[in-house]
Amino acid sequence: MTRPSIEFLRVIESLSEGVVVHDAAGQIVEFNQCALEVLGLSADQLLGKSDVDPRWALLRADLTPLPPDEVPSVEARLTRRPIYRRRIGVRLPGGDYRELVVSALPLLSPSGEVEQVVAVFLDISRELAVVNELRVFELFFELSADLFVVATPDHRVLEVNDAVKTVLGWPSEKYFGRGLLELVHPDDVALTLSQAAEYTTRLQAADGSYRSIGWHVARGSTPHLGEALFLRGTDVTQRLAEQRQIGRSRELLDEAFELAELAVIERDLVESTAHLTSRLRELLQLDEGSGLTATTLDQFIATDDLPRYRAYLQALTPNTPPPPLQLRLRTARDEPREVRLWARRITDGSGVGTRELVVIQDVTQQSLLQAKLRLAERLTSLGTMAAGVAHEINNPLAFVLANLNVVKGELAALPPIPGVDLVDLRDAVNEALEGAERVRQIVLGLKPFARIDEHQRGHCDVVRIVEASLNMAKNELRHRARIVTDFQPISAVFANEARLGQVFLNLLVNAAHAMPDGHAAENRVTVATRQDGDQVVVAVSDTGRGIPAEVLPRIFDPFFSTKQIGEGTGLGLFISQGIVKDAGGVISVTSTLGAGSTFEVRLPVAVGTFTGSSTTPVPARRRARVLLVDDEPSILRSLQRLLSKSHDLTLAHSGREALAKLNAGLEYDLVLCDLMMPEVSGIDVWEQLTPAQRQIFVFMTGGTFTERAERFLAATNPPVLEKPFTATTLEGLLLKASRDER
Repeated sequence: MTRPSIEFLRVIESLSEGVVVHDAAGQIVEFNQCALEVLGLSADQLLGKSDVDPRWALLRADLTPLPPDEVPSVEARLTRRPIYRRRIGVRLPGGDYRELVVSALPLLSPSGEVEQVVAVFLDISRELAVVNELRVFELFFELSADLFVVATPDHRVLEVNDAVKTVLGWPSEKYFGRGLLELVHPDDVALTLSQAAEYTTRLQAADGSYRSIGWHVARGSTPHLGEALFLRGTDVTQRLAEQRQIGRSRELLDEAFELAELAVIERDLVESTAHLTSRLRELLQLDEGSGLTATTLDQFIATDDLPRYRAYLQALTPNTPPPPLQLRLRTARDEPREVRLWARRITDGSGVGTRELVVIQDVTQQSLLQAKLRLAERLTSLGTMAAGVAHEINNPLAFVLANLNVVKGELAALPPIPGVDLVDLRDAVNEALEGAERVRQIVLGLKPFARIDEHQRGHCDVVRIVEASLNMAKNELRHRARIVTDFQPISAVFANEARLGQVFLNLLVNAAHAMPDGHAAENRVTVATRQDGDQVVVAVSDTGRGIPAEVLPRIFDPFFSTKQIGEGTGLGLFISQGIVKDAGGVISVTSTLGAGSTFEVRLPVAVGTFTGSSTTPVPARRRARVLLVDDEPSILRSLQRLLSKSHDLTLAHSGREALAKLNAGLEYDLVLCDLMMPEVSGIDVWEQLTPAQRQIFVFMTGGTFTERAERFLAATNPPVLEKPFTATTLEGLLLKASRDER
């Protein structure tokens, strides 16, 4: 494949659209400066990447992930056909969101193979926001009961709204050009042509009568019309008629906003009054007849966001529309809302603001969805990492433990040796075994977080999940409090391990943050489990600062946080409550200011749970015939040292070698086979076994990190020996195998 020519690169640099060039493998090999500016990325962040790179997320219009085969450049490469004007969203590494219109053109070789794909994209994010805002004000102009006229400085009419046509009754063509001026009473023409900012003139209606109209005139300019006059008029023929018209104006204005289902507050800056649409009253949960205690939204805006809101309004100018502002509100019923708002200020002829219009959009659910998407991405990353770490540690740890057990057994059998302190050697081996066992327990604690599918559910050992969460939170807790545990025997629950682990980890981190750093001896975090009838109860208590009574009812609200800005999203307890509720349980809190808090999670006992009964070992009848299968030579050697004195062992270093030995007619009492092996895995071996062979088959695994392995274990539920296993566990399996009659 040849590099793009210098002429081609010069052409794309001159374009105002972003351009990226992909090679035949889908990697980005060229791009223009506009592409970097639109995406907010550096050249290093873009070069060599693909459209489906995990550093950014491609989304549909409904914010669901865009499948790889629907990405324009990928689809163009696969179909060898151009893709035109595909609209997609992209979530960039820094969290920014862009709306793009993308076209992709495949460049084919003479043989018809795709050599390159050129993708051109236009950022329409700003344009969409402007269009939406303009629609609001177009509705205001068209549906207002006030008379609106746009004219040139010499009073040639360019535009009128429906109110003008309604009041005067003439058809549309009557007003344009000099038409409206011809309707002015002869005695009022001079006043109309004056430079006054406010005046009243009489205009002839279609029925021959004259209507008195009070005009407010503002002078300004537009990108397309240049200098223009903006006239707002009110029919003031009679004082009663004026009052009725004002009432009708308000009614029509309300109707305009209601038809558009807009949440709007309109402030009269001169009279210090405010008018709210019913949609805004609904959003703020205002009861019928209630109103604002002030003429602004200040009383509903979160304290932390109030300075930004006030600065936003202060910076409003008539000719420069500001970008939308995202804020947190508290409704009249003290419920949280996440909103996006737009504001405009209307001025008189001297530039003094007379009215202010604020349009509000409730984006609470959208923000929650985005937070959940980010959480799902983090859970997936954590699960993949945990599974990989567990697998890589468990394999070497398995042969470390096995070899230490061999050394321990040999030392125990040695007679006294002059000059050798056997007691010290035995203590050293025992300490090494203890350390390896601690590592095994730590790695085992990663298991609840190593789930590929966050929606997967099963019978969960809650105590083990809590212990894993304690290990994860240890660094947060160790400098702040002593940890006290009280784990009473409890039944299993039916839930998702990773999501439950997230709940307990969040509660533990919150407990740590409730106490000052550096005072661990004075503070305590207590974690307890107990069974209460058909419910499992987990309680996390701290001796921290406690939660004020007025705040306590709000702590599970979305976006509510008692932490400083930047220290929390306000979604931790809200999401935890959702996870517990999804598992059929409830989460509650009790707190005393200055004395600490207790969070209690109640979960229903899983149907059909049972506890295994222990088996008292009995002497083996004979040596067991065991086939050991693992691609890790060190594991095979360590197991051989550990077992060869008591059992007859056959070793296989791969799945293919294991199948050959199983098909050779030899009989075995037990087959211990690694689950994850290259080329022919343990799953591949299982699929070729007879039913009788499967009865003696046990998988060894240091952790599963592929979807195939997860699905296989969930569907088949075969016997599994978790690496690293203890000598006692292994001997129990072999004892059973040696006693079974064949």
